[in-house]
Amino acid sequence: MLQMGALYHAVHELGHDVKIVNYVSSKVNHQQKQAVTPKSILIKALSRMFLKSSKSSYRDFESKLNMFPEQPTCSEEGLESIAAYFDRIIVGSDQVWNPDVTGHDLNFYLKFCKDGRQKVSYAASFGYAHADREHDVEIADLLNDFAYLSVREQEGQDVIEKLTGRKATLVLDPTLLVHPDYLRSIMEPAKREKRYVLFFCIKPSPKLYYQAQAYADEHGYELVTIGGRMRDHFNPTKHPEYGVGPKEFLGLVDKAECVFTNSFHGTAISVALHRDFYVEYSSDTNSRLINLTQILQLQERVIGKEVPKEKGINYDKVEHLLSVQREISMKYLKVALSE
Repeated sequence: MLQMGALYHAVHELGHDVKIVNYVSSKVNHQQKQAVTPKSILIKALSRMFLKSSKSSYRDFESKLNMFPEQPTCSEEGLESIAAYFDRIIVGSDQVWNPDVTGHDLNFYLKFCKDGRQKVSYAASFGYAHADREHDVEIADLLNDFAYLSVREQEGQDVIEKLTGRKATLVLDPTLLVHPDYLRSIMEPAKREKRYVLFFCIKPSPKLYYQAQAYADEHGYELVTIGGRMRDHFNPTKHPEYGVGPKEFLGLVDKAECVFTNSFHGTAISVALHRDFYVEYSSDTNSRLINLTQILQLQERVIGKEVPKEKGINYDKVEHLLSVQREISMKYLKVALSE
């Protein structure tokens, strides 16, 4: 959502009329598969009673964006019927070309769009060091049909060059493309009285949690987690935040004394909002995290066996490095949307 909102804002700031293609793919599994047991039924019922849901926050965030059509379309035919409405169609960012995410739906390669001059990618990612091998010949043809290609990481560049011989532009994730004032204008300030360390992980990491707790204890901070187990809600030593959507996430990062994360966007938003942070690489996200920390010369914030020696981040230096990448990224967008 934050990527979509940030790219929407960036394109709008360039003077264009922007709409979100309201596509819900039937091939994407939107529900997590969980075994149904008496315990799981009880936990679900208690969660509804005691824990705030994030659904309303996501709906509110999306309502601020212009969707087209108003009612979602779920078919390639539906997409084909609206393609002519647009001068350009941008796909991105994040893992829009990861078959494990998209369910091998080639419409994320803009298959429905018959005019290659309309087709633009921005900060798209495969999530792996290869494309969808089941459809790699067709994907190569679809990529070759793009008027402009950009990706978020070096691996993506390598994949596209291997498939097409083309050199895609390496650009910033949209959350780093926009000015921090935009992110602060849409955030919901965190309603926490005590100073805290924020723990946000997309993959479980007991080691990182232990390090975050040790850091919090050393400095006399609370350790706040985004989400948590049902029983954490009733434990006075735990500080989970439930019902966190895009606005609340920004607010929690912005007020944190330090962020511990293994998430790309946990890292990116920490950088965008000039927060202290430590990041742990995980096996399937190393490429994008390595790219980001190397480009911004923040390798010292990467956690190994121990938390690196505490040292403040020189955000004047980081902003200088970011400004170079923003210029490259904005130039790409300007050219792709104007020619």
